[in-house]
Amino acid sequence: MRDHLHYLLLDGFDPDTGELTLRVGLASTLDSGPSVLRLKLFLGHAGDPIQPLRRELQTHVQMPIPPSWDKGLKVIIRAIEDEIATPEGRDAQRYTWVRTQILHPTDDRRSTLNHPVARQIEILWNWAQRMEQEEEHIRVIEILERLLLLSPQHTSALSWLSSLLREQGMVEEMLSITQRWIALEPDNLDARLRRGEAYLHLERHGEALEMFTSILKQNPVHALAHLGAAQAKSYGGGDPCPHLDAAVELNREAVLSVLRETFDFRVLVPLPTEPTYPLEELPGMLGVTMGEVGAFVTHHGLPNRHGAVRESELSLWVTLQNRYQLLPIGLHWLAPTPRHIPELP
Repeated sequence: MRDHLHYLLLDGFDPDTGELTLRVGLASTLDSGPSVLRLKLFLGHAGDPIQPLRRELQTHVQMPIPPSWDKGLKVIIRAIEDEIATPEGRDAQRYTWVRTQILHPTDDRRSTLNHPVARQIEILWNWAQRMEQEEEHIRVIEILERLLLLSPQHTSALSWLSSLLREQGMVEEMLSITQRWIALEPDNLDARLRRGEAYLHLERHGEALEMFTSILKQNPVHALAHLGAAQAKSYGGGDPCPHLDAAVELNREAVLSVLRETFDFRVLVPLPTEPTYPLEELPGMLGVTMGEVGAFVTHHGLPNRHGAVRESELSLWVTLQNRYQLLPIGLHWLAPTPRHIPELP
């Protein structure tokens, strides 16, 4: 069975080249899910500028262009032509509005064109919700970015967008969004938590610790802030245990899951004259087999750089494994424990 039309999304207009870029979402009847056609319309030339879209639709879905798209694109093209004829018409910023337009193939109530700005914001929000239900997470990000062009102070969109960027691993973008969010809501703990998480992912542990500490001053029993502060502390060569103890007390199951699966046992700061130990020496030092050492590296987060372990990282790793009983066995280790690692200033 063939695809059918889902949406037409405008991506922008370049006044220097006359290119109007857009994409067409195709909602598939097959399990493969929605797909996208991307194309450019070239304005300022003789003939029908919409013809490339007509041709693509005929080729891929054997359908003519929907009347609402034909009419809507002609309105948009006319508006662009009117703007480009003005003295400021070569300023690309004048065409930001193009990126806020989405057209439904049959329902004008779900198209942003010809609606007041407030209604356009509602329409884009509804599109984002529908695409979330369809698990098109990248499309949701794009829709929310367009919504924020119309309403830069839409804190719900900033919150949702920061979470989506986090899920997609787009950390730099997440940091930028959280900065905007915090500027609007300085006391919002979720905004500061997201910003702290972004700093951690970017290995900016000092700024991360400052952010998590600010949360804990406002809410001392915030388990995730304690967990984030513990990670920032250990990155900086400090003792994470006070924060981890607090987090375990507040939400033991979740924190132990993080320690087993995603906690990063690296120490990012250099420690002068620090010894390192080849992995081959660890069985005798820890009282385990070489196979168990391999499992520690592969499955339990033991840091490993070129077949050797830094003493600070080994001490941290062993201490946390034993303290929180993360392994079925206890490990023996006589070198300095994390309490001897210098604290950050």
